[in-house]
Amino acid sequence: MAAVVGAALVASAVVTAQPAMASDLSWTFSDGAISYRDSTNKFCVRAYDSEGARKVTVTATGGGRSWSLTDQNDHYDHPGGTCISLNGHAENTSVTLTAKSYWGERGTWVGRGSRTITT
Repeated sequence: MAAVVGAALVASAVVTAQPAMASDLSWTFSDGAISYRDSTNKFCVRAYDSEGARKVTVTATGGGRSWSLTDQNDHYDHPGGTCISLNGHAENTSVTLTAKSYWGERGTWVGRGSRTITT
């Protein structure tokens, strides 16, 4: 029994001693999408370009920084999104993203929750 407990403690220590791993993100909801690709440090926000005006805003905090990014599409068929580089963040920094979106036909902002990425 003691050997099993000892092995479990060693395995637990090995797991918790691992360095933080960077992560990619693909987050979609009814009004848009948010993505992050760690290999390029590219962070994008996209408000969908169908069924009227839409906005997606993301607020990010972590690593001693705070910023927000918004993509807005006021017309049909306005493709693309808004992207930035996160090269200024130190590697393996946790960043919490909080999103909200707006759709003109609904006329209100809706909170979309939070996600955490590691740069």
